[in-house]
Amino acid sequence: MRFLLTSLMLFSITVAAAEQPWRLYKTAAETRVEYRHNADKLLQVKAQTEVSATPAAFLHLLEDTANITKWAANTEKAQLLGQPDANTHLVHTYFSAMWPVSKRDMVTQSVWQQDPLSGVLTMVVSDMGQHFPAVQGYVRMQQVQARWTLTPLPDGRMNIEYQGQADAAGKLPHFIGDKVALKSLLKTFLQLQQVLPTYQRDYPGIQL
Repeated sequence: MRFLLTSLMLFSITVAAAEQPWRLYKTAAETRVEYRHNADKLLQVKAQTEVSATPAAFLHLLEDTANITKWAANTEKAQLLGQPDANTHLVHTYFSAMWPVSKRDMVTQSVWQQDPLSGVLTMVVSDMGQHFPAVQGYVRMQQVQARWTLTPLPDGRMNIEYQGQADAAGKLPHFIGDKVALKSLLKTFLQLQQVLPTYQRDYPGIQL
């Protein structure tokens, strides 16, 4: 009985730590960025904005890896490694950094699906870095997880919600890594508002 009670207490503590309330980082125009830390003190981020575009434009944007630096903050380049099916993309992304911080990279798999009734598109991003060799001069990021939710709105607008986490790895202090991550996320979403409308065109399999 004592073991059971102890286990339940530990479980409750873990759940409570993992479900800490979100804290506001900054708002700018229609963009809002929040953050919290999980039980392992890993930064989790959440961002939301509205744009004049549809889910089709978002998919075209992600496939245009050659121009990722125009909207994703602190990126050097991205390479599409593979597309196992129409809804799945495997991408290697390289990030810049200022000395003495080392450059980072990550390999991720993104899988999207669209609800046929609401038109809401969700994309789940998972870490694939452990399946690819390290690149000299870059620190491989770990525990990369993310989820995009794109909700069509009236008049051709769309609500974009993002929630994710990533361990910068290496010897980077958490307080520095957290600051960079939050600043980069806000800048990315502000640039996303400007760039995304230019990608508006039909996409195979997307209704809107």
